[in-house]
Amino acid sequence: MVRVMLRFGKEIAQEPITSQIIIDYNTPINILSARITPLGGEMLADVNSRNADKIIAAFRERGVVVDVSALIEKSDELCIDCGGCVSICPADALYQSEDYSIKLDPEKCNGVTCGLCLDSCPRSAIQFI
Repeated sequence: MVRVMLRFGKEIAQEPITSQIIIDYNTPINILSARITPLGGEMLADVNSRNADKIIAAFRERGVVVDVSALIEKSDELCIDCGGCVSICPADALYQSEDYSIKLDPEKCNGVTCGLCLDSCPRSAIQFI
């Protein structure tokens, strides 16, 4: 699976773009989180690796901004292990280990983030790279 962040602008937010792509390409899209209003929004989703390039291109052709490159990193020096990021991560990429420290599983984040963890961190220990 390939994790993608899809951003919908105001002009296309009310169109059934995702459902149409699912039908046109006969492929499932696993929606992990979505916040879309008539003013626009974003969706974090997993798409099948076999046809990810075609799916991504289809979204882009319909005016959706597709992000597949942003990664996050967590600074162990700044992190105070409060867990704020753990509870808000829709992909379960941030978790509390047995010693109660917060860990990042980059495989689950899989190259694309929604950025929720950045805003939840009181020490700014999580950043885009």
